Amino acid sequence: MILLIGHGSPDPAGNAEFLQFAQALERHLGVATQPCFLELAEPTIGAGLDACAAAGAREIVALPLFLGPGRHQKRDVPGLLAEAQLRHPGVIVRYGAPLGPHLRLVDALSDRATETLAQSVAESTDDETALLVIGRGSKDSQSNAELPRLARLLYEKHTYGMVDYAFQSVVAPDVGQAITRCVKLGARRVVLLPYLLFTGFVRHDSIAQARAAQAVYPDIEILIAAPLFPHAGLLAAAAQRYEECSDGMATMTCDLCAYRQRASADDHPSSSRPLAPPT
Repeated sequence: MILLIGHGSPDPAGNAEFLQFAQALERHLGVATQPCFLELAEPTIGAGLDACAAAGAREIVALPLFLGPGRHQKRDVPGLLAEAQLRHPGVIVRYGAPLGPHLRLVDALSDRATETLAQSVAESTDDETALLVIGRGSKDSQSNAELPRLARLLYEKHTYGMVDYAFQSVVAPDVGQAITRCVKLGARRVVLLPYLLFTGFVRHDSIAQARAAQAVYPDIEILIAAPLFPHAGLLAAAAQRYEECSDGMATMTCDLCAYRQRASADDHPSSSRPLAPPT
């Protein structure tokens, strides 16, 4: 059985899209799937694992539907899973890897760019076009480093003048700063590609930042693409992470991880026991 873990959002529309995705994944794999949320929505991770056990599951693949490795995936979720598993000592829980900069997600961003550019009314050339990949931003350096890597992978699929990146919050460059950089480098058209799973606050705030930049650069066409859901590439990437975990092949690159040391009780938000991150 799959315990599909989403972050959770204050936006009901984003949570509803996650639940739709859980149903699609269940149909795609033919495996019973219990959705749950880390925070901001119900059911919680603990309640989700309880539901799996109540349904008779003796082995559970806990699949974090996160785009990159950060504190939530490395520390918070494992702690909550361990806490819940104490109630079900006979249940085996296998913890999967995050989606990461998967090539199917690169394809999804590429398709989003093509769809969005079809709406363009500017007479800009490909050389004057910039794709701008927008991520959430994190205090985890390894997580942030995935975004420029993704932008480079996308750049090599196209002939546009540039593919750059920005963060909605936490770290620089933000959306406005990145648009300014693209314009200074010669872009006459900028396509924002939200590297986000679903709609929600991060997307809405990124759009607000883009609109503020549009007021500064009225002669620059700024277009905004849809999030990754419901692109088929997202489903394929999640299915692969499930299969890797089921086969015992789930891995993470931990060389740059800030959490290689064991966590202290004071440092963990939900457990009194120190927990090592998954590898």
